[in-house]
Amino acid sequence: MGTFSVRSAVRRAAAGLLSVISVMLVTLLAAGWATPARADTVSEIADGLRQSRLYVSSEAAGALSDAERADVRAALDSAGRADIRAVVTREGVGQQTLVRMLRAVHGRVGEGDVYVAVTADNRMLAISDRLSGSEINRLITQTGGDDIAARLIEFSALADEKAAEKSRSHTVTTFVMLSLLLVVVAGLAGVFLVSRRRRRRRDEMRMAELKESVEEDVTRLGEDIMALDLDVTDPSLAPEAREDYTHALNAYDSAKGAVETARQPEDMRNVTSALEDGRYAMTAVRARLAGDPVPERRPPCFFNPQHGPSVQDVPWSPPGGALREVPACAADVDRVLSGESPHARMVPVDGMRRPYWDAGPAYAPYAGGYYRGFGGVDLLSGMLIGTALGSMFGGGWGFGGYPGGFAGPGDSFGGDTGDVGGGWDFGSGDFGGGGDFGGGDF
Repeated sequence: MGTFSVRSAVRRAAAGLLSVISVMLVTLLAAGWATPARADTVSEIADGLRQSRLYVSSEAAGALSDAERADVRAALDSAGRADIRAVVTREGVGQQTLVRMLRAVHGRVGEGDVYVAVTADNRMLAISDRLSGSEINRLITQTGGDDIAARLIEFSALADEKAAEKSRSHTVTTFVMLSLLLVVVAGLAGVFLVSRRRRRRRDEMRMAELKESVEEDVTRLGEDIMALDLDVTDPSLAPEAREDYTHALNAYDSAKGAVETARQPEDMRNVTSALEDGRYAMTAVRARLAGDPVPERRPPCFFNPQHGPSVQDVPWSPPGGALREVPACAADVDRVLSGESPHARMVPVDGMRRPYWDAGPAYAPYAGGYYRGFGGVDLLSGMLIGTALGSMFGGGWGFGGYPGGFAGPGDSFGGDTGDVGGGWDFGSGDFGGGGDFGGGDF
């Protein structure tokens, strides 16, 4: 009997202990000492926003009813000018935590123009790559009330309208800029066309003046040949004289034909080269007819190639230029050595006449042809230093043609956004513990 009594007592004591433990566990759970529920991670929020423009975290599940969620989603989906995505989370979240969360979520979603977060105690914050921080703050200030759903719907409409306004402003600005660009392009095209037309007319006028000058040289040679009045069939005419005379006639014909077909200044080089050849042949004919030795073939008279071959070099300088030696005919040698001015070849330039060496680039081929057989550029560049034509021979014969997105903290994603008008109370609470979402997924 004694043993049975002891066992019964032990059973009653154990049952009583289990009852106490059960009561204590129930009491602890009721007091909220259970392990808190895991917060939603950034990845979960991002996945949710890919499927819908509204995400309500598990910690704020009671902030919106099913009907309110449907109304908010409809408002967000109806925004046609801005892609607005909203996150509803628990109360007591700090500003910096929400900013980091929104930026991280956008980085994972990869699209969206405006991201807005609302806490369960109706505190709102947003970031955007289309609207500035001040614009976002004004939109938040314009929304109000204790109804989270109504506030999100109103914010969506305001943000969409602001995006449309900026889009219209951008369109107008683009149109204005394109119009101005078209005006500028049209103006530049007009200036170019007018300039090209003027340049063409100027080139045509200078080509006409050059051709007039060269034709004068050709005519002068023809007159000198005719003045000899030789009969090439006269048996008493020395064969050498007949040959030189025939050579002069052929050179004259060649020069005449070349000047008729010339279309640009460069074409005149062949004309004046033929004229130089014909001039020397005429000098040889006169010497043979006079019974004198045929003179040495020298460069044409620098002062006027119409004078024919030079007989010697004389010192000469252009106005303000250095002294140099130039070839001259007998008459100009006498003039220069006696202190007189030589008889310069005067050519038309813009309706006036001036020495050919001061007539501009069109006369470079003209001079080049006369001195082609006597060193060309090397000879002319030295004689023409300090003249308008001299610069054309400095480098050779090239007479040319007649003459803000989403970003990290501190960058441009509306960074200083906040509930300016709503009196946001930025607490110290963290989203998911330790300042991170979902215990480290952020």
